[in-house]
Amino acid sequence: MSVTHSRPHTLAQFARRARMSAQRLRVLHGERRLPAPDGVDPDGADVWTTASIDRWLRATGRAVPDDAVWPFGWPDATEPAEVIWSGDVDLPRGHTAAVTVFDGAGQPVIYAVGYVGQDVSRDTIAEAAIVQLDPDRRPGAVVVQPFLLDPSSDGPHPHLELWRVPEQPEPAPDPAPAALPAMLRRFLPQREPVAAMRQPVIGRQRRPGAPEYAGSVFASEVARVLGRPVPLWWAGTTTPEIVRTVRLLGQPRPLPIPDTITRWPAAIARLTAALERSVHTAYPQAFSLLARETRAAHRDVTTALTHPSAGHGWYLAAAPQPPTWPAVAEQRAAVAAARDLDSAAAADELDSLVEIEADLPWRPGDPYGDALCEAILLLRGRLAREYPERVYTFPVAYSWPDARGPIYDEYRRHLTRLTPAEAHGDPKRPTRRLVRLLTEGAAEAAIAHHQMLDRARDRLVGLYCDPEGHLVAHLTAGVSGIADQLLIEWPTSMPQAGWTAETVIAADETYSATGLFAVTPGPDGTLLAPQPVPNPGDGPRFTFGYGGNSPAVLYQALVRCALGDWTAAGQESWVQRLSAHPDNDQGRPHSQLWQQIVTSKGALRLSWADVQRWARDDQRALHRR
Repeated sequence: MSVTHSRPHTLAQFARRARMSAQRLRVLHGERRLPAPDGVDPDGADVWTTASIDRWLRATGRAVPDDAVWPFGWPDATEPAEVIWSGDVDLPRGHTAAVTVFDGAGQPVIYAVGYVGQDVSRDTIAEAAIVQLDPDRRPGAVVVQPFLLDPSSDGPHPHLELWRVPEQPEPAPDPAPAALPAMLRRFLPQREPVAAMRQPVIGRQRRPGAPEYAGSVFASEVARVLGRPVPLWWAGTTTPEIVRTVRLLGQPRPLPIPDTITRWPAAIARLTAALERSVHTAYPQAFSLLARETRAAHRDVTTALTHPSAGHGWYLAAAPQPPTWPAVAEQRAAVAAARDLDSAAAADELDSLVEIEADLPWRPGDPYGDALCEAILLLRGRLAREYPERVYTFPVAYSWPDARGPIYDEYRRHLTRLTPAEAHGDPKRPTRRLVRLLTEGAAEAAIAHHQMLDRARDRLVGLYCDPEGHLVAHLTAGVSGIADQLLIEWPTSMPQAGWTAETVIAADETYSATGLFAVTPGPDGTLLAPQPVPNPGDGPRFTFGYGGNSPAVLYQALVRCALGDWTAAGQESWVQRLSAHPDNDQGRPHSQLWQQIVTSKGALRLSWADVQRWARDDQRALHRR
């Protein structure tokens, strides 16, 4: 069977397949009574796939062509399809998937769903499901897999993904013709073998006999052929236990289950922990924002979980229960959410909460630590414009791989090694601040799923503190020929005091992102400790020696530091505007700072006094435009 479902058809070809006059079809198209086009051809005319045409013919009661692909050409079931087999199939790396094989009017129809937490492709599941059939029953068989529903969406979308096995085996490649006798090869032109002249296959490769991906299909179309509705699933509910229960009960209605998939359980746990630790009295501004966020989560999740649980040809297999409030929490959240924010008091609370949260011991799933972290994020979001100097006191975890060179060596020389007895110095009993550094600020779910903390501890050589109080972790690269990696708490604030006219902005020669430091000689001529150059209000991704987005981040950081402006070079790229300046000679950048960044080869050395002057020149040039 050739795959015709994805072949594009023009309006004239649509008419021939539908056995209608082209004029009548053009009228329907003008009245918007045809299905939405699947694309356009090179001339810009609308085109439809075969599957879209056949689906429309079936839906409007018109005759479907004999060569229509499944399920559009199959008749309506007169009774529920028989279950041939139901169980779990083995997948690579010890994973499994739930499979049910139906007899759809003599056509094997396989319903498959992967279990939660397994990183297995749907192609792999479809191929493993087909293997459950006897070889003589595989041609023409289909596999459907439900799209997992998102609790934050506007309701269930009853679609399933579809795979088909060709009804006819794929033809073997034509053998190459026998070589001509040597006597004739001198007189006759050499021709390429037939197999060599074949056009290359474009698209997804698959093994012979494996099912081919065939797009999506409505649940109602699958149910029409099977004579029974098909189950859909919320993402996160396809655990082996729940799937087994749904399969054994065999009832076309949702199985009530606790809510473990939406943001409500975590939101109410954070609010409850905050109440238990008296955050509402000690930090009323922070608790007010936390209460508003929790009430918003309750509203959104309630809406998501009260959408219809069944429809034409489908039903939800398992339905999490709508959220409920503990009585005291609901009342206090309502009172706190109504309170107006006092920005000055909120900034003071932010300073205290940042210090408290960073020193807490790392406990996965700790609702109190998560409550403080959430409150800090909410406060920063509300205060960033009004109090940037109070908000951007936090560092970001910066990974400096393959770190080497004289600036690196000088920075390392000023680091102080931490002992397990010191704050943030024990990787076996880490603080939340230390975990953020070692996992580069990853989310808790990612830390657990990918074992990020354990992997970082296995590579850890030592923990340090630089003269400005930033934590630094030294990790082995784990690859021969590559230098070790530093993880640094990189500042997002304005530069600390101490940069002078003799300060040099310096970076080692690099082939990727690198650390950028301000190096200043002391009164006695000795170098002071190199200070990380921040990108105020943002993170560092510093590169140089070429044009592009990454060197533009370095330009942005230097401009912000030089002008003391948190928003400079932010919304609209100064680089683009200056490059287009009419005074440019042959289109070269007008900005001297930008020119120095993109033309510096090897190590980077820029005078801080020059950087300040160039930044002011760029600012004046922009104001003149």
